[in-house]
Amino acid sequence: GNFVNNITFGMRTVRSIANMFPQHPLCFHFMATNPSQYFEEIAKCGARQVAVHFEGLPYPSEELCRIRELGMIPGLAINLRTSISQVAPFFEYIDFLMVMTMDSGYGGTNGLGFCFANHDRIRQARAALPAGKELWVDGAMDETEMKNCFALGVDAVIAGRMIFPEKLAQAGETRRAYLPSERQQTPAQLLEPLSEEWGRIPPAAIVWMNRRDAICTKKKDAP
Repeated sequence: GNFVNNITFGMRTVRSIANMFPQHPLCFHFMATNPSQYFEEIAKCGARQVAVHFEGLPYPSEELCRIRELGMIPGLAINLRTSISQVAPFFEYIDFLMVMTMDSGYGGTNGLGFCFANHDRIRQARAALPAGKELWVDGAMDETEMKNCFALGVDAVIAGRMIFPEKLAQAGETRRAYLPSERQQTPAQLLEPLSEEWGRIPPAAIVWMNRRDAICTKKKDAP
């Protein structure tokens, strides 16, 4: 890839997922420098939310408006080097801001955990966003940090390796996600302790554009 090193899995896989699960809304996070070439295709697949990276957009307002024109919900994702103030002029074009707590790339933490400096960054984002705009967080998530994020006013977190953990590489093997038969708990079982606090299992959006399993967990008020 030219925005991150790994390569996306492509529209053929996206169409297959959309056909298999037509009842589920799809959420996309594009780690790409030219995401607009996919907008019309993913709209046909039933995409609901679409996050594009500020760092990969020459004209962010144009791309975000196009997402909305196609009936999807536009969001802006930002890497660590991008300040909240840099993207503030584009808040009027988005419904949600996705703050990365580590540099974009492969799933997992790339050897880097969630650092406390991100808490200040999340506070800044929450304070800067106008009322009605959602704040999402992605990167190095675990159960403790998920709870911390929600306490700081985050509306949704991306919990890829928390829900789909990786198997440590053995001799002669490559690092990979656990197969369903190798997991001690299903994703629903992992989320159940959190659902007891919230009163329900959080909904999940399971499409991710960097060839890795992921899940988007969104806080909901208890009924």
